[in-house]
Amino acid sequence: MSRITVLGLAGSLREGSFNRALLRAAIELADERIEAEVFDLRDMPFYNRDVEDRGDPEPVTALKEAVRSADLVVIATPEYNQSLPAVTKNAVDWASRPPKPQAWDGKPVAILGTSPGRLGTVSSQRTLRETLSAVNAYVMPRPRFILGGAAEVFEDGRLVDESTRERLRSFMSAAADWAERFMEDRT
Repeated sequence: MSRITVLGLAGSLREGSFNRALLRAAIELADERIEAEVFDLRDMPFYNRDVEDRGDPEPVTALKEAVRSADLVVIATPEYNQSLPAVTKNAVDWASRPPKPQAWDGKPVAILGTSPGRLGTVSSQRTLRETLSAVNAYVMPRPRFILGGAAEVFEDGRLVDESTRERLRSFMSAAADWAERFMEDRT
């Protein structure tokens, strides 16, 4: 059994974010194949070509390296106004910049998300899939993990609903399988 290095990104900066909690739960429930780390996007500047022309800021360099080094990137994205939050899009944009090949090129990605609303993160995940496709990342097609009613399944930042925990455990197992398909291609 091979070890799968997973990079987790939460598309919300709020400490008490449901998506940060979802990402923590996903890592906690991941099977033994996965070794995960979460990259904190709080220090990422907004993408600006003038900044890039002066040289990548340290958080940008660290993000690009973390994406390149991971066998799988797991992104927990909220949904704001039926689309991606700027935090999520900004991370994708910075990591897509030179040097070539850019960090997302050929990278397997799994997307999940939650919101207090009933529809969860349907729209933001669709937009993120399109964005990642444009940078040649390979987004896991199935299963999808879209969770509405977040306030009903989280307590004090912990996912407490057992059926949701089981769904998340299955999702992470499928994500590990997805990553292994690409690891085999590299050998």
